[in-house]
Amino acid sequence: MKNGTNDERPQRTYNFNAPIGQFIDHVDTINFRMDGNGEFHFGKVDNVNNGGDADGEGPQSTEQRVKECIDTLWEEKVLKHLYDYTWVMETMNQTKGMPSFDTPASFIAYLKTIGLERWPSEDTINKKQNVFSGTFPDWEFTDCDYTEATRRINVGKRFLNLYRKK
Repeated sequence: MKNGTNDERPQRTYNFNAPIGQFIDHVDTINFRMDGNGEFHFGKVDNVNNGGDADGEGPQSTEQRVKECIDTLWEEKVLKHLYDYTWVMETMNQTKGMPSFDTPASFIAYLKTIGLERWPSEDTINKKQNVFSGTFPDWEFTDCDYTEATRRINVGKRFLNLYRKK
């Protein structure tokens, strides 16, 4: 305090996820996600750069980028089956800075929200989540041969490549 004023106190933003009384000094972007029960989870994401269009239309939202990437995967025939969404979801869950999902239901709700025309059932994703282990891109599968395992990993790699280019 200088000369009876509060001019020297830093501005603070309260973090509602923290215990009462704790605060954070700076937040560039607040990220939220919805789980399968319809509950929102908030988190701090710093230094987000969503790029922009060459026409100067401004940055794309994460949702727009994800939708365009998935549409491209279908056009390129990288996605061959609805269960291939499992590899997209797991790639997103295991990549820092991308949306993540607690349940297949929350992922499917996200796909519907971003405007995709086709999506798998929860059961389809659940079945495929039970046949792999490991961290992307070093996944191992119990239900397929080497060629199919490579194709599945390449779904995740191509999705991530497209996402990072946008």
